[in-house]
Amino acid sequence: MKLVLALLTGLMFLTACEMQQDPLKDAPEAVREGRAPEAEKPVQEKPFSKDAMFIDAPTVVNGRVGSPMEFKINGRVMVEGVTYKLSIDNLADFEGATFDAATGEFKWIPTRAVVAGLPSIELPLRITLATDASAKYPLISVEKKTLSLMVVNVYSKPIVQTITGNGTLTTGTTHYLDYTMEDIDAFSEADVTLDVRDCGIASYRDSIAHLVSVRNITKSTTTPNKYEGRIEIDLRNADHLASTYYCFALQAISKHGVKSEIYKRDITINTRPKSTRITMESAPTLLVGQSAQIAFTIYDTTANGSLRMVSMDDIAKVLPGSTLTCKSNYTSKFQLDCSGYITTTGLTAPTADAVYNIKMEVENTVGSVSVNTTHTLRINVKAVTL
Repeated sequence: MKLVLALLTGLMFLTACEMQQDPLKDAPEAVREGRAPEAEKPVQEKPFSKDAMFIDAPTVVNGRVGSPMEFKINGRVMVEGVTYKLSIDNLADFEGATFDAATGEFKWIPTRAVVAGLPSIELPLRITLATDASAKYPLISVEKKTLSLMVVNVYSKPIVQTITGNGTLTTGTTHYLDYTMEDIDAFSEADVTLDVRDCGIASYRDSIAHLVSVRNITKSTTTPNKYEGRIEIDLRNADHLASTYYCFALQAISKHGVKSEIYKRDITINTRPKSTRITMESAPTLLVGQSAQIAFTIYDTTANGSLRMVSMDDIAKVLPGSTLTCKSNYTSKFQLDCSGYITTTGLTAPTADAVYNIKMEVENTVGSVSVNTTHTLRINVKAVTL
């Protein structure tokens, strides 16, 4: 009896030791290795396109020795929740220049040492927009832009310094850009004249100067001889324009008839979104008990928009057993490809011809403007004849 008790005691001791040595032996691998469960880990999004990142700043800034060059540099990232920083890579090349990343204000007064005795000089200003890393977007995305600062040594004629503002416009609307200029001969706004001209470059599609006008000229309250104002681009009746690049030019004329250099401004015009079209409005006529495969396309006739299915009736509730899906075309964002299976096997034989309607609402977006179109797919079911 004592021998049996000794054996039992030994087995219990060994079992207890084994349990104490590896208490997580049967636990999942992630738990045994101290890893957080997958469900608790932040889901990392795929890197977004650089098309969602913008640096808003004039491409060219004109100025002169001894006069302040002031303009704004702004950034945009069109992805919700993403923050970013703006910086100037070569700020040290511009002695005395300041850049406020919070407001986007760049200020610099060129000195004669900059132009080194030349009539004028062109200096590159290199800007970087970098996103902040986050759990959702751990990869940093970077966008760069280089501006040209044109500095003249001696003032000899008026200077159009900047034209700023969003350069992507949509027909059917009115847009505004801001300008700044310098005219030493002017004592007030009445002495300043600004003309809008065509760029005169054959590579641009059409003339748009007739759609551009100077709305006001205001004397700067902070800088002598400086004037500023707004330019209106009226595209309310410009649906004839194609979606492409355009250009207009601004020229200042002093009260003595002296003309400035022409300041050219490139813009992109997108045609406003149009109602979408559908390649099939009526499905093939079916008898009760018949089935058919269907395929059709919903598209933007201008090929400029981006389509999204807002809502679609559940075809299975109308015709049990039927299916219908619409997906974005993998090469053309202005197109939705739809396919489905229609069956009438679940219907009670109708005594008269019946039409079943499936409604689909599609959104067409160009830039920041959208238009919705409701399409109806009619499914005709023929009555049973006795």
